[in-house]
Amino acid sequence: MAWRFDKAIIRGELVNTKQGRLQLELCIVGYHEPMRLDLIGDAWRDIAGSRLSFVNPDPEPQTPLPPFLAVQSGVVGDVTASRKVRVFTVPQEEWLLAYQQDRIHDVPTEWRNSLYIEWFTPELGRCVVESADFEVVVHDHTWEMDEDEEAAQKMANMHAMREYLADVIQRKEPSDDEDEEEESFTEEAWEEELKASDRLNDANIEALDKYDEDEDQEEKIAFVMGWDHMIEDMADEQEGIEPSENDSEEKKRRREWVEAMNAAAEVDLLNVEKEDEEHVEDHPLVVRANAFIHRILDELEEAGISDARGESPEHPLDRFISNSMNIMGKLAGALSGRRRSDIEVESGYVLAIAKRCLNWANEALSATEELMTDPEYFAHHEMIEGWRAELFGLREGLTDLRRELRDV
Repeated sequence: MAWRFDKAIIRGELVNTKQGRLQLELCIVGYHEPMRLDLIGDAWRDIAGSRLSFVNPDPEPQTPLPPFLAVQSGVVGDVTASRKVRVFTVPQEEWLLAYQQDRIHDVPTEWRNSLYIEWFTPELGRCVVESADFEVVVHDHTWEMDEDEEAAQKMANMHAMREYLADVIQRKEPSDDEDEEEESFTEEAWEEELKASDRLNDANIEALDKYDEDEDQEEKIAFVMGWDHMIEDMADEQEGIEPSENDSEEKKRRREWVEAMNAAAEVDLLNVEKEDEEHVEDHPLVVRANAFIHRILDELEEAGISDARGESPEHPLDRFISNSMNIMGKLAGALSGRRRSDIEVESGYVLAIAKRCLNWANEALSATEELMTDPEYFAHHEMIEGWRAELFGLREGLTDLRRELRDV
């Protein structure tokens, strides 16, 4: 994911007075000297050709920060001082409380201009500084960018994002070995597939985050993700082009795949309706993990700390809950299908999922150890010890499951 550290910015200066070159200097809390960047490319029209300085009125330490590199070279991404963002119009304490009480949508907001600086370097990948709170001053304006030049720069920025996400995804070339393609996956092979799926999901989340408010969101996400076939299909739909026998073989295969997926979805819906009539029992581990999640949420509410989160996902309570939920969610997906006669789930896949669940259980246990040493949770030691006991039980069940599958 991108490095984001706008809270730690003390002040900065952006210089784009020479066309095709953008220089940036950032003073950051925790760095002993400024970070300096020499980037290829230009800002958007609103600040292209200018020298711009900005100050953070309330800088604060932030983690994680990227590794310190005094001078970096790379290419610009989107750079503008007129990006529209929605910001809360109430103090932070008020909207944080609303978030905890699940009424964040009731908090008043307004649209403001935000300074948005994005760049890509070989060492750090994608970096973003974005804030609507910076005090921005434009000092010089030495050249003007026209609309065509801006369109070209934005396209270059999208190509930079596409190349960055290609590195994140790490796509593998299709195998020419038919036997390898048909062979049932081992646990290790499934683990590699799951890692690839994680990378694809991370890349998609980052693309969604960047283009969330963009009116051309679907087209831009498809482009930066490398889904050129989707762009072609969207263009056909917009132009009213109907499927034809003259379409390329790839296009025909894609159409057949979509039809097959739609048919499979209809079958799944029928199976769900059938399960409602003839109940299919869940695997005991799924039942146990699901009960554990409900227990956690109930006990948090009874203790008066329901939805009490830190401002960072690194807060131990957040880590405990998220890792515990991962166990429940992934086990349900992997094991519930094995209880149905119409679905064949490979043992290698279940082994790989169970291994991940063991890792999540260990992460959740580590988070509970931190909670036990936090003075804020001293009064809840008995509750946390109960969680730990159940995690140990789940971990033992997962180990037994893996042993059972390996012996089959």
